[in-house]
Amino acid sequence: MKKTTMAAVLLMASLLLAPGCVNHVIHTHEGVSRETTWIRVEEAKTPFVVSDIVGGEHITRYRILGFEGERYLITGSGEDLYMSVDPGPSARLTSTPDDDTCLVEVLSMDALISIELSAHPVSEYTLEIHRVKAGDIFP
Repeated sequence: MKKTTMAAVLLMASLLLAPGCVNHVIHTHEGVSRETTWIRVEEAKTPFVVSDIVGGEHITRYRILGFEGERYLITGSGEDLYMSVDPGPSARLTSTPDDDTCLVEVLSMDALISIELSAHPVSEYTLEIHRVKAGDIFP
């Protein structure tokens, strides 16, 4: 029974994430009105892209594991969507003029970059995370 439940959970997770994004996921934890997904975006692979719904008291978090010198372009879109990006003490955040997109650069050995999404009352959203090559401003 336990193997069947685990297989069903893995199947649901792969259906909720956009094609190609399952490879980026390190771990997911679901709690009461909180969901956290840890990801690792490789430079040579496709960007991490996910579309979902958030609202009410529910908060969805994504955490990026980054290493020194890496840069990430983070874009969140959705009506009534609130996106907060916390680079932590080991990274630097630069927002773009539209504030739906930001660039995060990891400055020291490693960083855990946190992205929180919420909405009131509810919002369909798309989150895209691109690992930006050195020398590029935007992909």
